[in-house]
Amino acid sequence: MKVIIVSDVHGDADALDRILVKEKHWDIFLFAGDAVGRGEEPNEVIETLADIENFVGILGNWDYAVIRGKVDMSRREEDADNVIWTRSVLRPENLKWLEKLPMVKELEIDGKKIMIVHGTPDAILYGYIYPWTERSVIRAYLKETDILITGHTHVPFVFEWETQKWGRRIYVNPGSPSYPKSGAKKTYAVLDTEKWKVRTKTI
Repeated sequence: MKVIIVSDVHGDADALDRILVKEKHWDIFLFAGDAVGRGEEPNEVIETLADIENFVGILGNWDYAVIRGKVDMSRREEDADNVIWTRSVLRPENLKWLEKLPMVKELEIDGKKIMIVHGTPDAILYGYIYPWTERSVIRAYLKETDILITGHTHVPFVFEWETQKWGRRIYVNPGSPSYPKSGAKKTYAVLDTEKWKVRTKTI
């Protein structure tokens, strides 16, 4: 089974289209949040995601801010003017679609438990897992699920943990196809469930 994993599109319809054209087909499409915010095409992104067959997605911090119509000023991770603009241009049906997304999604694919959360399991919108995060922290999260998928950092990162007790556990951050950070390229990820291997790909 081929599983596409994308996060942090941020209103960039061209980036999302590039992924869909490049991959052409898939069995499941997983989205780790932040469909909107920053970019100028929030309606186009939502409408494209809504039309994707076998789509499973969650909210990111920008999505949540747009739904609320305001930002968390104590964190200052979103731009208030952009959040207000994005909400003002969203068509009502697209805002409703966004509002229906959960903050955390757990599902099973071919007998493997998968958790999708934008930040971390204990800080669902604003947690961070970077390539330089302590491996003990990542392993602690992976004790609860076979595969953990997050976004938020805009930095692609795959960590595999071979355990005697549970077999292989995998952490995946697909990065961002729109606004990469820390020198990363514009990326997404593909999971092959026959081999249970993940690779990041550039758009």
